[in-house]
Amino acid sequence: MAAKSMDKSVVEAILLDWRLGQLSQQRIAEKHKVSKGAVNKICKGVEQDVASIVTAGIQYQQALSAHDDRIVTAVTTAVDEIAKRLDYFRGASMLVAKTVVLKVQADGTSASFQDLNAAATALGRAQDAVLGKSPRTVINNLNQTRPRVEYSPQQLREINDMLEAQV
Repeated sequence: MAAKSMDKSVVEAILLDWRLGQLSQQRIAEKHKVSKGAVNKICKGVEQDVASIVTAGIQYQQALSAHDDRIVTAVTTAVDEIAKRLDYFRGASMLVAKTVVLKVQADGTSASFQDLNAAATALGRAQDAVLGKSPRTVINNLNQTRPRVEYSPQQLREINDMLEAQV
C-alpha cells in the first residue's frame, strides 16, 4: 500500500516548528497528528537555524517586561529605526558587489582587491557616520582590523552566480 502524501501546508508547518528549535520531533508529530518517522524524514538535514533568534527574542521581551510602556515604546522605536538603517546598508553592500560584477561584465576587466576594499571601507565609514560606531566596530578598529560586511546566504549565492557567469 502506497504512503498517503502529506498536505504541503502540514509539511511547511512541521519544518517551521523544527527550524524554531522549540519542540522535539515527537512533540511536532503529536502536534500535527503524523508519525514521528514522517517528521524525521521531513526534518532530516534541516538545521534549526532560527532557534537562536527565538532565544534572542525571548531575552528581548523579558528585558522589556521590567519597564513601563514609555520605555517599551522608546526601545521598540529605536530598534526598528536601527534595523531599517542596517537593512539599508546591507542592501547598499549588495549593490556595491553587483556594481563591481556589472563593471567586470561590461569592461571585461577584473576588479582588484584594493577596489573592493576601497568600496567596502567607504561604505563602512558611511555606516559609522549614520549609525555611529558600534562597540564591535570600535573593538575591531582597536585591533587594527576592518569591520566585515556581512551577507545573507541568499546574497552570497547571488554574488557567486554572477561571478560564475563570468567564467
